Amino acid sequence: MGMPTPRQDNALAELGGAQWGLLPALASLPWLLGQAGDPAGLKSATFLLLAALMASSDLATRRIPNQLTALAAIGGLGWGLLAGGWTGLSQALLGGAIGFGLMLVFHIFGAVGAGDVKALGALGCFLAPWPALMLFVLTALAGGVLAAGRMIAARQGLRPAPGLTMPYGLAVASGAFLLVLQGGMPC
Repeated sequence: MGMPTPRQDNALAELGGAQWGLLPALASLPWLLGQAGDPAGLKSATFLLLAALMASSDLATRRIPNQLTALAAIGGLGWGLLAGGWTGLSQALLGGAIGFGLMLVFHIFGAVGAGDVKALGALGCFLAPWPALMLFVLTALAGGVLAAGRMIAARQGLRPAPGLTMPYGLAVASGAFLLVLQGGMPC
């Protein structure tokens, strides 16, 4: 069988590979389907499902696929257009630009990956400018908590495999979840 590589030694790989990462997102499907009669609930459920898919992919593969972020952006822009006409579309574009632009600053300094930038920009397309800013703030706070947890784990001797980065998609999904919980998801 040979010596395990750092990737094989990773706990996530032991759980069954990239496919296991879909479980958290798929677990939210009953809730998503239950929101079908409520437009605001359906929008929130779709937003959270996409965020969960992004986090699941990032946890399992350390990547957020471009196809998924493109789907989220198109979905958010389409929702804005259908719900609010040209004004809704412009608000969705601004929300996406704010999410993308704020995360881009952190990417330039090497703090997050390009997929994380695209993920926050895509999810921002579901939001107006102010909620998109709030999503960024909540994501940054969640990222800080995750980083602190990682540092505490390292102090306890639970060190991750060399070269293994923190999947920031989990912080993005946590920020999205917190935004919905606090009622920051406008129709």
